[in-house]
Amino acid sequence: MIMDKRIKNAVAVVLACVMSPLWAAAQVTMDRCLEMARENYPQARQLGLIEEAAKYDIASASKSWLPHFTVSGKASYQSDVVEMPFEIPGFTFDLPHDQYSLVGEISQTIWDGGVTGSQKKVTETGAEVQKGQVEVSLYALNERVEQIFLGILLIDSQLEQNDILEKSLERNAGHARACIESGIAYKSDLEMIEVSMLDYGQQREELLKDKAAYVSMLEKLTGASLSGQEFIVPDEAAESGVPEEIIRPELHLYDAQIMQQEALASQLNSKISPKFTLSIQGGVGRPGLNILKNTFQPYWTAGVKMSWDIGALYTRRDEKRKLDAQIRKIESDRETFLLNTGLDATQMRSSIDKARAMLETDRKIIALRESIRSSGEEQYRNGVITMTDLMSRIDDEYNARVAESIHRIQLLMAIYDLRNCLGYK
Repeated sequence: MIMDKRIKNAVAVVLACVMSPLWAAAQVTMDRCLEMARENYPQARQLGLIEEAAKYDIASASKSWLPHFTVSGKASYQSDVVEMPFEIPGFTFDLPHDQYSLVGEISQTIWDGGVTGSQKKVTETGAEVQKGQVEVSLYALNERVEQIFLGILLIDSQLEQNDILEKSLERNAGHARACIESGIAYKSDLEMIEVSMLDYGQQREELLKDKAAYVSMLEKLTGASLSGQEFIVPDEAAESGVPEEIIRPELHLYDAQIMQQEALASQLNSKISPKFTLSIQGGVGRPGLNILKNTFQPYWTAGVKMSWDIGALYTRRDEKRKLDAQIRKIESDRETFLLNTGLDATQMRSSIDKARAMLETDRKIIALRESIRSSGEEQYRNGVITMTDLMSRIDDEYNARVAESIHRIQLLMAIYDLRNCLGYK
């Protein structure tokens, strides 16, 4: 008795563990798959690399305001030097033919005409354009993940209907055996049911293989193991409330491209602005600043230098017109994109309404087919109809259920197509 009690306790512990949520199949949602696919997709890493490269470019541009130190040296031999045209008593003027100098210069930009600021802006807007292009590519990944996920849900729904049909066939097989034993049915009636069970069993195997292929594709996109996990059907009501506004990543890309062109236009102004630089030189040479002394002399100079390259004026007008034309082209592309997206959204909303209407009809058809099949089973037991008639009714109910499951997933597909079209994840 003591041993039996211990065994019962052990069995109870095992059952408690099996029934525990920790042992339950993990659940996978559409949103989680989208997140994992984005994290796993190799192109997503480019976003961080683009920001890192832009940070280095901006840092390099900022260093143009730091003092610059240069060192230069020269040794030369001249074929002729300056000579006095007359002699001065007590004074000799003899410049050497070999001359030497070593100079160090510190220069500090006072005003660069806005070159550094415009270069930073061009770098920042260029990085935003690159990131926008990556985001557009990543957004296209959403549709692939959603199609695969919903394809898995469609197969799960068909497998569920297959299970319902299998139970119905098993129930009717039991009725057929009872009728055969009573002598009111033929063995062929049972064989018809068994053939149908084999057919639908074969369909089940095909569905399971198709699901395994879909799950394998989703695993490659998400980088996670999804085998044996439960795929959750999104809430149709929660997902259907999609606003009218379009927030696609392409719009951010268009904005970034326009800002980039405006930054390039601003850079044109900096090219024609004067630059001012403060410089201090110190060195030693023979001769020094005083060329009358034929010895090595230290010296220094300080001053402000202005440089103004007006050559950029020659091409500024054409470059400005080119940038303006590019901005108008981007704005035209943006308007075209909004128009086409709006048309697609209108068509998708119509598809959603159509799918909902079909679902309402499907539910009524299923209820009627179920009633017809149920009465057919009773009629068969009473010998009113043949097994062929009953099997036809069973197939009709099964087909109605499959059609309803397909239309339900099609509704979800239409909803997610609309969300993708407008930019809502």
